[in-house]
Amino acid sequence: MSGASDRPPGAELSPDEVMTRAGSNFQSGFACLDAERRAGMTAIYAFCRVADDAVDDAPDADTGARHLGFWRAELAAAAAGSARTPVGVGLQAAIGRFGVEARFLGELLDGVAADLQPRPCADEAELHGYCYRVAAAVGLACLPVLGATSAGARTFADALGHALQRTNILRDLAGDARGGRCYVPATWLSASGVERAWLDGSGPAAVYAPDGPVADLCGRLAAAARAQFARAHAALRSLPRRERRALVPARIMGAVYGGLLAQLERRHGDLRLPRARLGKVHKLWLVLQVLLGVRS
Repeated sequence: MSGASDRPPGAELSPDEVMTRAGSNFQSGFACLDAERRAGMTAIYAFCRVADDAVDDAPDADTGARHLGFWRAELAAAAAGSARTPVGVGLQAAIGRFGVEARFLGELLDGVAADLQPRPCADEAELHGYCYRVAAAVGLACLPVLGATSAGARTFADALGHALQRTNILRDLAGDARGGRCYVPATWLSASGVERAWLDGSGPAAVYAPDGPVADLCGRLAAAARAQFARAHAALRSLPRRERRALVPARIMGAVYGGLLAQLERRHGDLRLPRARLGKVHKLWLVLQVLLGVRS
């Protein structure tokens, strides 16, 4: 384990505290779980959050690498039954109780580490690999906690993870660009005729027109997310009722992010607008639709 001087901010927080501070959309999906499963899902979420913050909140790449190394060591300790932080102890309990596979969370750390030295995404294959590591792998880690571990459930989790992350990338295009990051494949930028500098929303007004190049690029991103949502829905329909019910928390997240994607599509690529958010009433309506079986 890293020394005390390398303990990152958040190392003393409980999983519930991490979740509350983040104000995550994922809380909507966890509410329908029993206490033990909710604790397991919260621990996984908290680990992902603190790992991401280790890089995003670090003052420089070296500090970020040390903080990420701390959480990599804590993940190994949790898998070995010797975790030392509240988040690690929660994760350790989930590993012991539900058989959560630490290797998937290790893949998350590999994905987060890529942001220590951000570089342009070259093509769609690189985008796919990044989305797998930071999102789909996390979904696969969650399946034992939810109680759905069939091949079909794994396909669902993989597809949903890709859909959620592609939606995140579209939502955060301008913010990421201001921070020096771009997850859009260079091949897509070229095909849409978009200069990377325009992604921060400060380009010529004409490029953000509904029929302009940025709208075309955002349409590509939205279509990629829609394709993954469709793959997830197809996998879900093939599952037995027991697993479909077990996956309700993930389905709620899919509904919430689907609503977010629809909002982003209505913006037609205008990156000058504030960051997209769903209101609490809208989220509640989407949750109720899933619980009532209106949404698959």
